[in-house]
Parts: sequence; structure tokens; C-alpha cells
Amino acid sequence: MQNIKIQLLLNILDEVTRRFDEVFELKEKLLQETNYKATHDLLTGLYNREAFEKEVKKWIAHNKKFCLVFLDLDNFKEVNDTFGHDKGDEILVETAKIMRNNLKGMDLIGRIGGDEFVMAIKDCDKSCANHILNIIEDEIKKRFKHFEVSASIGGVVFPDDGEDYKELLKAADEKMYQVKENGKGRVLV
Repeated sequence: MQNIKIQLLLNILDEVTRRFDEVFELKEKLLQETNYKATHDLLTGLYNREAFEKEVKKWIAHNKKFCLVFLDLDNFKEVNDTFGHDKGDEILVETAKIMRNNLKGMDLIGRIGGDEFVMAIKDCDKSCANHILNIIEDEIKKRFKHFEVSASIGGVVFPDDGEDYKELLKAADEKMYQVKENGKGRVLV
């Protein structure tokens, strides 16, 4: 009788332990999902504004040379107005894929607004950035030719063009606006 009671207690303990493990695993999964949602744009899977800034500031703190890029899609509003937001979302997702496919895994990409993206390209000077960004711009223009969507892209290099994140982002944004003012669909680094 004593052995039966011990076995029964062991079975109960095993069941409690198994359920505790399940709850712990679920908690870990939910924590990971929450962290992902807090740091990523849910449509494109890219870093959101805050997470991108945080990562770039780490590069700056470690004095790593990189190119900070501001990309804005040209004529995107017309797509949403004419074809609907679902088509606009498809273009945003495809744009994210184009950027991912042309950058290295250690580079950073973020979506910081409706059709505004940022990139940080590690160990990249102006010549390197021009080469990569012209490929990205060309692919965007070809992929969305039917919608007349292109990309205006401005880039700057750390530490040459600025010493902190806000200064670099402002400078890259200004370069992008220079492109927009001079015909859109180009790269200026």
C-alpha cells in the first residue's frame, strides 16, 4: 500500500512538473513575441524607428564606420489612393525584401514611417553605398514600373558627415529631399 501511495505521489509530481514546463515554455514564447512586436514593424518585419535608432547608436558608440541611408518611395500615395492600401502594403513588403536581398546580414534596415525606410550599411564608404543603393533603387523602379513607383535615396557616412544619430539622420533626409527636388528616383550619397 505504501508503494502505491509513493507511486501516486510521484505521478502527481511528474504531471505538475510537466504542466509547469508547458507554462514556462508558453511564457518564454509570449515574451519573445512581445519583444519582437516592440522592436519590429509588423508589416515588413524590419526594425521599427526606436529599435533601429538604438542599434545605430551602438555602432556610433563603438566608432564603427557605416553609411546611414534614408529611402522614401516616390508616388506611393497615388498607389494607395488608386489601387488601395492592400496594394500599398504589398509594395512596402516587396521593398523590404529588395533591401534585405541587397544588404549583408549584419546591416540594419528599418521602417520609420509610411513609405520611409532607413538603412545602416556597415563598413561602407560613399562609393560602396552608391553602388549598393543604385542597385536597390533600380530594382524598386523595375519592380513597380506599372505603378510608377521609384525611390529617392539619400545617404551619409559616419563619422565623416555627422557624429550622432540625429545629425546623421537629418543629413541623410536632406540628401533624400535634394533627390526629390531634382527629379526623384535617384541616389545621392
